[in-house]
Amino acid sequence: MTGAGAARGAARASFPGARAPTPPADRAAADAAALALWIVFAVLWALRLGLTFVPNMWGWGINLQRFLDPPLTWLPWALGALALTPPVARALVAPLDSLGDALVRHRAVRLVFAALAAALVWGSADNLRSVGDFLLRQGTVEMGGDPATLFPQALPLDVLLHFHLPRALQGAQLMPVNQTGRLFGALDAALLALLAASFARTLALRGLAALAVWTAVVFGGYLGLFTGYNKSLAELVVLVVAVGVFGMRLVREGRGALALGVTLALALALHRSSLGLIPAAAFAWIVWLRRERGAWRRPATLVAIALPLVTLAFVLPHMFATLFGYDRVHVASAELRRHGLIANALELVRFADLTALTLVLAPLALPALLVRGLRGARAERWMMLALALPLAEAMFWVHPVQGAFRDWDVFAPAAAALALAAASRVGRQLGAAGARRWVGVAVIAVTFLPTIQWLAHFTDVAQGFRRIEAFATETPIRSDTERGLAWDFIGIRSYRLRDLDGAVRAWGRAADITPARRIFEEWARGEMGRGNLRGAQDIYRRMLARDTTDAEGWLELAELDQRIPDPDDLARVTARLKVLRPAGAMVRSIGDYVGVAGPASRDSSRGGAREP
Repeated sequence: MTGAGAARGAARASFPGARAPTPPADRAAADAAALALWIVFAVLWALRLGLTFVPNMWGWGINLQRFLDPPLTWLPWALGALALTPPVARALVAPLDSLGDALVRHRAVRLVFAALAAALVWGSADNLRSVGDFLLRQGTVEMGGDPATLFPQALPLDVLLHFHLPRALQGAQLMPVNQTGRLFGALDAALLALLAASFARTLALRGLAALAVWTAVVFGGYLGLFTGYNKSLAELVVLVVAVGVFGMRLVREGRGALALGVTLALALALHRSSLGLIPAAAFAWIVWLRRERGAWRRPATLVAIALPLVTLAFVLPHMFATLFGYDRVHVASAELRRHGLIANALELVRFADLTALTLVLAPLALPALLVRGLRGARAERWMMLALALPLAEAMFWVHPVQGAFRDWDVFAPAAAALALAAASRVGRQLGAAGARRWVGVAVIAVTFLPTIQWLAHFTDVAQGFRRIEAFATETPIRSDTERGLAWDFIGIRSYRLRDLDGAVRAWGRAADITPARRIFEEWARGEMGRGNLRGAQDIYRRMLARDTTDAEGWLELAELDQRIPDPDDLARVTARLKVLRPAGAMVRSIGDYVGVAGPASRDSSRGGAREP
């Protein structure tokens, strides 16, 4: 029997039957690691409680309860506290052991778990729509915009799945765009659940340890991308986990090479971040081919390796053009150039944001790093490191325009890799633990409950607005760009929800921080929607005071002066337009209007101006 065959036989012999005896030294080490995990969990859970009452956003990864309405504020926290109580956790070990065994042994149970995951995200529609470019993506499909212009970085498979297909379904009146995104998300969640169960099986875990691994992989904050976000990063999360699962299977059992090749090819066709998956796939293949020395001659092996290579040949020019063009703003913005990339990566607020981000998206990742791993399974540890390190390392260098708080979708694939690596590490510890196996109950609670709160937060617009406003106003003080974009988003979303008062208020705050022309225009539009034409006129005056050469702005003010009507201001505006556009037809028509409504007849003309 070859080395791989022996490993495969050993894995199958230990699964799903009786657990192999654990050496006393390993059991003691696993119990010590479980105790360390429990201590970390207890500290984090206490911080969640304390930060509910602290008015700052340093800990935005664990202060979500502050912005939720009851019962979501306290019920999940109380359930988590109970799960962290040793007597309660011990009482739950037996039923959760049975559930975990059913999960890894019975396909029907795995399908039920997948259906429940799909139902959860389907029922948690993202009504806030604040993540990344949610509104831009959805609006592009709804309005039939040009995807190559609005998101040129998207690869062809992304455009097919998230533009052409939803556009076709909308055109056939089969499904609105947002529902298409939610349907894709439900399918993504089901696949993620099946992959998580496969991972527990591949690790030869059962009982509570298997259930804890499944929960840690499925219940990351990246589930928030499955609730309506129409972008390929959602599918990339699933493909990252798939590469990890199939790679681990290849390393442990010597099977899954073709599945790994197909998965990597799909990822490469979908998003440029998938380049970070190549080291993990390469490591798995190298380990396997060294054990199965003749395997490279098999047709299936050649296809498995050729598929990603051919795909890469097609997409690499597009990827490079994006990485060295479009993506420069994320690693070489004016602010980054001023302070330096390394200094920004190590800056205190940046470090706090990355910590918060990891606690939200992969709740088990940081606690798992703080405990000592078990001996053995060296190839498996390197496999998880090859998966997580390239993606996680990029988190320090990528600075999305809206910041980690809003553009957390950029980091979701890395978080999925971290969640998988953490689940592997903790699952082995729980599988070997003796007296402290009950800590697995805490693992389930501290991953499942915060993610449920995270999903619920996006379903309620009012809760989401409260949290974004706190981010924009409280310490630590963010850059003008981040704060301005936060208020701008509230303005845009409020306007679309027909809350004109909220939109005007938000755009006013945005204009004070980042006085861009578009924000002034939207602010004025909001005031006009409220019937406050004089307020809109004042906004245009503020905008034009910043740029007196803005001919389009003067024309828009002239149209507004006609609607009020305000012939005196219209005459001033027309004089300015004659300087900027002396031959413009619009100037002549405004001049005719001013001639009719001259000083002798202005009083009689008030209220008689026609709409432009």
